[in-house]
Amino acid sequence: MTLRRLLLCLLAAFVAGCGESPASVVIPFVPVFGAERLACAQTAGGVQLSDLRLYVSDIKLLTQSGDSVDVRLDTTGPWQQPDLALLDFEDGSGACENGTAETNMALRGLVEPDDYHGLQFTVGVPFDRNHADPLQAVAPLGDAAMHWHWRAGYKFIRAGIRTPDDGFWIHLGSTGCEGTVQNISACRFPNRVTVTLEDFDPAVDAVEIDLESLLENTSLDDGEGTDCSSGPAESSCIAPFRALGIADAPGTQAATQSVFRRRERQ
Repeated sequence: MTLRRLLLCLLAAFVAGCGESPASVVIPFVPVFGAERLACAQTAGGVQLSDLRLYVSDIKLLTQSGDSVDVRLDTTGPWQQPDLALLDFEDGSGACENGTAETNMALRGLVEPDDYHGLQFTVGVPFDRNHADPLQAVAPLGDAAMHWHWRAGYKFIRAGIRTPDDGFWIHLGSTGCEGTVQNISACRFPNRVTVTLEDFDPAVDAVEIDLESLLENTSLDDGEGTDCSSGPAESSCIAPFRALGIADAPGTQAATQSVFRRRERQ
């Protein structure tokens, strides 16, 4: 190796070594019903949480100039893959008798240092993993409670609330999927939701999940427990789908969602 080439190699290594290391980022999520925090064992806004679990993927932070930068999630625990996480807010207590004690209420990962002013993520499992063999799935896709055990794949959201005389639950996921298990070609109703939160500062902000907005225009006082299993013919799905911005017929996002919002950490 010539002296000139050696010097160039040393200079390149020095420049690479001077780059900033990735920064840690933690993004909490907070379930609420209106203005009150929602939990399994206590009442908020006249309701109790009976379930709340959801998959989020393709997490990005947005710069002032509008560029998006991937958040690389920490995979040391059972809740996250590099670009996919399961958030779990039910703790098996109170109205959440079908749940478990373990919870996961935040995304944790690394991101390139920058001045970030926004957050974007998708509620849902990417198509290829949504229709892979669940028996071979890597955590957090191994949770049987979050899989339909048929060709539709995973439940992207599993949520429910309970009142003294009523209740409602929703299982959001892809439907109308064509093909055979592990060989799905497409789904007529993908039902994935992209969430973009402007003016989001990952150092001081959290993501609010408002189940009152999700269930707006849904009757919780008729004394009859109702549910939504993402079927296009289910009238009980119309209101929550619209709150998520999902068009009634094609199962794709057609409007701005109102369920996920920015909030300052407390």
